[in-house]
Amino acid sequence: MRSRTRWRVADQILSSLTVIGLSFVVARNAGTVPFGVFGLALLAAGFALGLARAMISDVFVIQFSDVLPRVRHQAAKEATGAAVVLGLGAGALCCLAALLMPGRELGLAVFAIGLALPALLVQDCFRFVFIAAGRPVLAITLGLACAVVQFTVVGLIASAGHDSMFPVTAGWGASALAVAALGCLMAGLTPSLRRAPLWFVLNRHLTVRASIEYVLGLGALYLAYCLIGAVVGLAAIGSLWAAQMFLVPAYVLITATVSLVRPGFDARAGRGENLVRPALLTGAGLAALTALWGLAVSVVPDAVGMHLTGPTWEGARTVLEPAVIGVVMLALAAGPGLALRSLGQKDGLRQVALMQALLLLGLAMLGADLHGVRGAAIGLVAAHLIGAVTMWVLFLTPGHRREGAPLRR
Repeated sequence: MRSRTRWRVADQILSSLTVIGLSFVVARNAGTVPFGVFGLALLAAGFALGLARAMISDVFVIQFSDVLPRVRHQAAKEATGAAVVLGLGAGALCCLAALLMPGRELGLAVFAIGLALPALLVQDCFRFVFIAAGRPVLAITLGLACAVVQFTVVGLIASAGHDSMFPVTAGWGASALAVAALGCLMAGLTPSLRRAPLWFVLNRHLTVRASIEYVLGLGALYLAYCLIGAVVGLAAIGSLWAAQMFLVPAYVLITATVSLVRPGFDARAGRGENLVRPALLTGAGLAALTALWGLAVSVVPDAVGMHLTGPTWEGARTVLEPAVIGVVMLALAAGPGLALRSLGQKDGLRQVALMQALLLLGLAMLGADLHGVRGAAIGLVAAHLIGAVTMWVLFLTPGHRREGAPLRR
């Protein structure tokens, strides 16, 4: 399981770097508003992809890593079929939403993402299938193939100087379809749509909880970005996304650290050890490292920023400082979050996640209404700050700290 965890982390790092690399390519060749359109399309795809991982991919690794190959092969058909079904459902919603979008270009971009979602979800699911089967090299190979194809197709389209984001998003989707077909060949199977409903029925005890946790976490942040765009305009999404592009290494550090140290927290909790010190070291250490990275990004010369992101740099610079503080708050909350999960405090974590989701939506909208995109960014930071403080208070409350396993004094 430790080996699979490490490979999953490596795969997610590769996936994140691919998306951000594509974002830099598009940002350099698009204006602020077109990049906002692309950012909204990425948010829609990211939300669906995260939901698919919560409901299908992560569950597959948990349930079918240590089973007979023939059992895993059959389950892989069901899981990839479920990814297709989920992609079709989410894609249909995107296509319907595209009809209601203000502006032809935005509608076309969202429509293109809707068409691409089934392929995006399936090719991502195949990588988890390979990791569960103990064939991580195939997962990384498929991820690299995805990066090469997408960079080639999207790079060529973006550099052609199109004012519309439809060709870019359509090319991204076509690349995902080619990689999904490659995944089928490498795995020696095709997704089973007929047995896909069986996946959701048999694994609902895991999928429901995981999907709720995702929606209350990263899903709420994605929705907040969309609402900010509705209030301030598409250029605001472009500015926020451009700032996040520079902070991806910090997010990767947090995600990788949480995945890698969680087994240690679980082992300490099982032995009844006090988790205050490891929680403090993890949270404070991550916060310090992310703050250093944020400081380095904050002093990037304007000439370098313009070279990397083109005209979107001006908007990114406006919200960069609040974005840095936000990622530091996320890092600070990682320590108590790990400890509470190891102690079985899932109800408390859900309550904090629900509170933070409501704060993200409410404070972002309030800030956007009062002070535009920078006000929205400050509202997001306030929500992350309150969430981090609440997480620490919940963890340090004696009743919560003792529950789950007896603690040694």
